[in-house]
Amino acid sequence: MTVCFTTYNLLDFTGRDDRTDHLRQAVAEARPDVLAVQEIVADTAAGAARLLHQLADSLGLLCAVDARGTTALASGQHRYHVGLLWRPGITPVPGAWRAFQGGDFHHALARLQLDIGAHEPVTFASYHADPFRPARRFDEAHRVVAALTRPPGPAAIGGDFNSISADPTAHGDYYDPDPYAHQEWYDDLLYQVEWNDEPDAPHHADRRAAQALRRGGLLDAAAEFDAPWQPTTGHWPVADPFGPRRIDMVRTTRHLVPALAGYRVLRTPAALNASDHLPVSVDLEPALIHDASAAAATRSRRPAPAARSYGPTTNSVGPHARIAGPLIQTGSIGDIRLP
Repeated sequence: MTVCFTTYNLLDFTGRDDRTDHLRQAVAEARPDVLAVQEIVADTAAGAARLLHQLADSLGLLCAVDARGTTALASGQHRYHVGLLWRPGITPVPGAWRAFQGGDFHHALARLQLDIGAHEPVTFASYHADPFRPARRFDEAHRVVAALTRPPGPAAIGGDFNSISADPTAHGDYYDPDPYAHQEWYDDLLYQVEWNDEPDAPHHADRRAAQALRRGGLLDAAAEFDAPWQPTTGHWPVADPFGPRRIDMVRTTRHLVPALAGYRVLRTPAALNASDHLPVSVDLEPALIHDASAAAATRSRRPAPAARSYGPTTNSVGPHARIAGPLIQTGSIGDIRLP
């Protein structure tokens, strides 16, 4: 039996929005065993914890790490929080919860080891990257790698990375096409493209954070699985000026590469109406998760991309994009409890 890990940016989730029913329907359609969520919005960590518990209860999922009621929530600095939920029958490993927040991240990272029936526990994480500063995303990527790979072991992180991937296809070009290279300049591109002192120079996606994640051993599950390219944003054009992009991802350590059994982006009416991000899911086969010694010999299925080229790529973004059809497609607040 496979285990489904889903990541979902809920878009300003307060539990009081008209979109809440759509959100719950979309999660029900994704059918996650483990769910990473971003954009739980509340003024305080305690308020965000209450929201996460309410969401978990409405979905039939759990988010209490231990008998004391510690909530699997990492509190962001800007009212935006991240969390983890899981189905009954999956068990948190005692002492294996940590919230990374404060100075580490613009938003936050939540990390928890879970017993999913594999030979050893698997670490799962939820992450929300800095939306405005490419250099900060690059810096955060190093912290993400350390959080997921030290100590070594099987791990998967789902999140809104706020930038496209740098992982390659089987042919060696980038799995994610550059959505910005042929766009006329507009101000919000400042947050997504490489800096150039020459304002009229061609602009290209800043992939440094993604390169750091990959080089640090966190591999893009979509590229590893060789799934047809699908955007996770861009279906709300009024709120998102960048066009179709894939910035919501699941990345895994090498231990999980042999266990990848499926990848999909949920593109149903409920998901399209619920958020400006779509849920992304991977299926894992617990029996095929490698231990640390086996993973040391496991490398990505993909060659490293050749020197950067800004010519045509295998994939394209636009009206003729190759997109799969509709799919059910240290400062730490480690003890957030309900009052």
